[in-house]
Amino acid sequence: MIKRLLLPAFVGVATAVGCSSSSAGPTCTPFQADTGDFAGYHAWPLTTSFNSPAIPSSPHTSGPRSIYLNQAPPSGATEFPVGTIIVKDIGPGPATADVTLAMVKDGCGFNADGAAGWEWYDLQNNSDGSTSIVWHGAEPPAGSTYAGDPTSCNTCHAQAASNDYVETWPLLSSF
Repeated sequence: MIKRLLLPAFVGVATAVGCSSSSAGPTCTPFQADTGDFAGYHAWPLTTSFNSPAIPSSPHTSGPRSIYLNQAPPSGATEFPVGTIIVKDIGPGPATADVTLAMVKDGCGFNADGAAGWEWYDLQNNSDGSTSIVWHGAEPPAGSTYAGDPTSCNTCHAQAASNDYVETWPLLSSF
């Protein structure tokens, strides 16, 4: 059973705990994010902010972008906990004009043939301050791209398999 807790450091951020991301089977309950889980993500700790030179063929890895993390993994963890949400805003702002993407640790065998345990999200920041889910899944839907790049999310993140498929920072670093 997944329990939702409010962590003092991240007041108002829902966090899932309960099963190992490597767990699969009848006793594992995956975390499934909904729009409420992304609410207020701009107030989460900003873990990384980049403004690197633009690379025309790779808009999601160049130019201004900010990355937010809803919960840090425990010290010494070898994978991110189920319920981890990482959100990346791409663009100079305002938020409604940025491309916003996320990866969510569903766990329980989800996306076993790709970035094991992770689900990909395309988000829209709305003018009323809410966040909507455009699409989510193990791969973008047909015809969709990752911030203009037709490369699969799983293909790029496979390069970081030893870091639980997260490219932004080392898992064993301090947060």
